[in-house]
Amino acid sequence: MNLIFKPISHSWVAKHPHPIGVVEFLGGALYGSSPTIGYSHFLSSLFEAGYTVIAVPFSFGFNHEAIAQSLLVERDVIRQELNYPDSLPHFWIGHSLGCKYIMLLEALDVIFDQPSLLITPCISDTKDALPSPSLARWFDRHQLGVRPTKQATQELVHNSDLFNLTALLSCRDDAIAGNQQQLPETSDVAWFAQQLIQKQGDNSLCREIAGGHREVLAVRLGRYMVDWQLNNGLLQTARQRSVEQQALHLLQQLGQRLNAASAVSNLSKVTAIVPAL
Repeated sequence: MNLIFKPISHSWVAKHPHPIGVVEFLGGALYGSSPTIGYSHFLSSLFEAGYTVIAVPFSFGFNHEAIAQSLLVERDVIRQELNYPDSLPHFWIGHSLGCKYIMLLEALDVIFDQPSLLITPCISDTKDALPSPSLARWFDRHQLGVRPTKQATQELVHNSDLFNLTALLSCRDDAIAGNQQQLPETSDVAWFAQQLIQKQGDNSLCREIAGGHREVLAVRLGRYMVDWQLNNGLLQTARQRSVEQQALHLLQQLGQRLNAASAVSNLSKVTAIVPAL
């Protein structure tokens, strides 16, 4: 089955003929501007597994909450264009800084019953967006920097009652977002894993694989993939890569949790309307 992206609204959409769900994907600041290229193998794997894929080009800006809200508009416009029923589940996948926007949607209570998978999440601050620390401080001092800040974002996530339908996929050699074995004070990944464990308990969906921050990046060339990490050579076969396999497995687990939560919710509604005997 060939993956063909078509422009709808501000995104690129690959419509599956028999979708089991819709995945809205947002990548990092650099490669995310052309997601259908930098993430082509990953997105192809999602499509081949049965998902309609919405690849949203990364939008650079300091108002991260506004950018996050724009993802909701994309979701509604595209699903209406595709004429999908509300019963078809909607999943969110983010990579790097793209994860922050999805975190904000969840923490601000604007997405419900829509599972999310965050891959090597990076919670960016002004100092991460500008090359000069002094310039970053100037922007923050004049209320022109990134908002919400990293600290404010972490507080929103920590205080949220949601994130029960969220999974984390990290990489052991990630020098940008860190890994799950590091201190939460120095690693965005370790901090977020800690939050998921607190919210989900022993059943938290936190997985870690070999590789670096850009492990998910790969471009298909016939039977091979160009791996920008160069961990196993420039060219790889699909069997050599674990990130797609792990991501699909986590999506499956999230789907099972969603179905279980929906069943409990429906049972509660039925119980509420049945008159007491």
